[in-house]
Amino acid sequence: MDRRQFVLSAAAFALPLQAGPIPPGNEMAFRVARNGTPIGEHRLTFEQDGDGLTVHIRVGLAVKFAGFTVFTYGLQAMEQWQAGRFARLHSMVNHNGTQLEVEAHQVDGGYLVTGTNHTNPAKSWPQYVAPPDTLPLTYWNKAFLQANILNIETAHSYRCPVSSPGWNALPTANGGPITAQRFDVTGKLHLSVWYDQNDAWSGLEFHFSGDEVYQKIV
Repeated sequence: MDRRQFVLSAAAFALPLQAGPIPPGNEMAFRVARNGTPIGEHRLTFEQDGDGLTVHIRVGLAVKFAGFTVFTYGLQAMEQWQAGRFARLHSMVNHNGTQLEVEAHQVDGGYLVTGTNHTNPAKSWPQYVAPPDTLPLTYWNKAFLQANILNIETAHSYRCPVSSPGWNALPTANGGPITAQRFDVTGKLHLSVWYDQNDAWSGLEFHFSGDEVYQKIV
C-alpha cells in the first residue's frame, strides 16, 4: 500500500458532497476512551424515507478521577439529507454544564446557521450564511473532508487542510482489526479520522486535555 503522505486536492480526492454509505442495520457505534480508559459511547442511527435520510447522533461521555466525575459531555443531534444533499441540522450539547445549540438549514446561497450559548447568551455566535458546499462535522460522511466544515457544537464553519499518511490495521472495540485509511485534519481542527475501503467511518483520534480515541463497535 502507498504510505506516502499527500495533501488532498480535487484531483486526489473527488467525492461528491453527498450522503455517504448507510451502515448495515442502520446503526453505527464507537467506544470512546481517554488516555486508554473508557469514558462513554458515540452512537448514530439512520432512517431512510424515500429519498430522505435522517441521522440521529447521541454522545455520552464522563471522565472520572478518584471516583468523582470531573468532566461530562453530552450531545444529541439530528442531521437531515434530501436526495443525497445535506438539508438541515439541529444539535444540543452539554459541554460540562455549558448548554450549546446549533441550527442550520438550506437557504438561497448556502445554509443559515444559528449558534446559541444558553448558559452565557453573550457568547452566542451571530447568525450567518455558510457557503453551499458546507457539511456538518459528524464524521460518518467522508465527504466532509473536502467541504466547508460546520462545527455542530460552536456553530463556526471553516475549511481545513487534510492529508493522508496511508492505511492502517485499526483496532476495534471488539478486538479485531479494520483496514482503514487515515486522514489528518489540521488548521482550525486537529484530529485524525479513518475510513475503510467502502468509505465507512472506522475510527477517530484527537486531543482535548487528554488523548481521545474512538474504537468502532462491530
